[in-house]
Amino acid sequence: MSDQPTITNRVTLLLVFMFFFSATIGITYIYYMNKVKQDAIVESQTAMLTGYKRSIAYSIRTISDLLSNQLKSIPKEEQQAQIQKAIKDLRYDTDGYYFVYNTQGINIAHPLHEEFINTNRLEHEDQNGHKYIADLAKAAEKGGGYTTYWFSKPGQEIPLPKLAYAQMIPGTDFWIATGTYIDTIDAEQNALATKLESHVQKAIIIVSVGTTFVLFFLVVPASFYMINTIVQPWKQMERELRHAQKMEAIGIFAGGIAHDFNNILGAIISCSELALIDMKESMSAHEDLRRILQAANRGKALVRKIKAFSTRNSTHVQLMRPATVLQECMRLLESFIPATIDVSVRNRCNSALIYADPDQYLQILMNLCTNAVQAMDGTKGSLHIELSVREVSLPEAQEMKISPYHYVALSVRDTGTGIPQHLIDQIFDPFYTTRKKVGGTGLGLSVISSIIKQNKGHISVESTPDVGTSFTVLLPYAGKSEEEAPQPLNVIQVQGGTESILFVDDDKDLAYPVEKLFSHYGYNVSLFTNSRDALAAFSAAPENFDLLLTDQMMPHLTGTELIKEIHSVKPNMPTILYSGLEGSDLCAETPSEWEDLGVTKFFSKPFEPALLCEAVRHLLDESCSTDKEPHEYTSNTHN
Repeated sequence: MSDQPTITNRVTLLLVFMFFFSATIGITYIYYMNKVKQDAIVESQTAMLTGYKRSIAYSIRTISDLLSNQLKSIPKEEQQAQIQKAIKDLRYDTDGYYFVYNTQGINIAHPLHEEFINTNRLEHEDQNGHKYIADLAKAAEKGGGYTTYWFSKPGQEIPLPKLAYAQMIPGTDFWIATGTYIDTIDAEQNALATKLESHVQKAIIIVSVGTTFVLFFLVVPASFYMINTIVQPWKQMERELRHAQKMEAIGIFAGGIAHDFNNILGAIISCSELALIDMKESMSAHEDLRRILQAANRGKALVRKIKAFSTRNSTHVQLMRPATVLQECMRLLESFIPATIDVSVRNRCNSALIYADPDQYLQILMNLCTNAVQAMDGTKGSLHIELSVREVSLPEAQEMKISPYHYVALSVRDTGTGIPQHLIDQIFDPFYTTRKKVGGTGLGLSVISSIIKQNKGHISVESTPDVGTSFTVLLPYAGKSEEEAPQPLNVIQVQGGTESILFVDDDKDLAYPVEKLFSHYGYNVSLFTNSRDALAAFSAAPENFDLLLTDQMMPHLTGTELIKEIHSVKPNMPTILYSGLEGSDLCAETPSEWEDLGVTKFFSKPFEPALLCEAVRHLLDESCSTDKEPHEYTSNTHN
């Protein structure tokens, strides 16, 4: 009995020890989580502010370059009026706008405060005595810079802090500036901080309950396990946040490039196909035109890949032959690979098939071959490319995390500088590159690794410094195919007509081949490069037009706005609209959305001329068969 108090004391001491040990772990965990939270908030807020600054500067650089080009051909006395007109309706974000001063501090243009125009505001101060116009002028003269001052938002009277950036307009003595209000940035930062705080609080509650439940069983292991499992997702969240910001910037930039490049490709494709119609196959230039058209179609596929990368659209997976894509890749690389590099190609599976997107497979080949050439850096070396079918055993498949099966293996081996072993695990990470100084983006291997995983394949790398590197790509084997003759390029073989087409496009380079195409097939084409002029001509004589063909993004009236005006006069008139911005904020995407806007048929740029001709003929025939009674037109003219 005398030992009983001692046992009780020991049990009590053990319980107290476990309680305090658990409490210490809990306190440590809460402290660590709050520290991680604060670090994440600070880094996120810093990244967000940096993103705003870059966005403002990029906007000013773009506008200043555009204004510089416009002012080159305008007399100096007319430049102020042109600047005022150009920036009148320009806005940055929801509250931002653009204003222009000269180097003496005289306001040239201000879209919201006309009283500022032609007044010297160099010595003007905000409520804190800050001569912000003078600071912006100095920053602009030094090549561009930021300043913060107090100024009221549009429609408000109370001044708020504002971050602004100014830069000279090249070739002039004017500088342009814009900015964003700090409270807008603060609101986004606070929303992010609140969300992080909520996640941290939930995590703390979950871990506290779990720790209490297992207090007398696995308190120490459980506590460390929970800490580790909670902290790791936060680190992943930080990485994904940075990655998402970079992807958003790339998406915006890619969308702009794709739209402009689509217009260029549309003109090249249309003109090439028109020239092929009038040229005999026996002429030497016929093959040149075929190759131009083939290159343009490849460019069209490249634009689709850029847009797919930025918007994550679906790919065109099909049954394809890697050997054919390999031949095409080697033709493209002929002018790129230096003569100092010995290239050898070994194709051991000419008839093998795989399920993949041919453009993505070409992207894999081009990326690996380009990296190999760059690794040899202009020195003498060799590039060996091999295509074969191999069987992956069960142990190999388990190690690669793929199914044991037959695979088409692509091997690209070079004798370049090689990759250090401690860097091999990082080369597939997004934005990791050792070539930043020469323009490397770090996206190539990351993108193709993602493509290969989507196609249930595997990519591996073996490298020895100063000896060379070998990449092996495995994609599931899908059987054999018979040899197929090369398919000819599209030839325009459509039925013409004599109907009248109202054609509207502000891009003269694209409008020329399209007008010529339909004129060639007998249609009466009325071309307008100004949507207002087109509407005026239609309103004057709506019975003279049978179909509308229009671009979407145009000044004055967009394509859908023009269609709405025309349908108010002639509701049953068929309409065809085309654009390179489908699916963006500026353009619809689905057929039902186009139908709601009055669009009968939509085409993405660059479009196939033959398909466009076929659609025009079909809509005109359909309109003729349904309109059995004479048209009755409404008029906007009041007697």
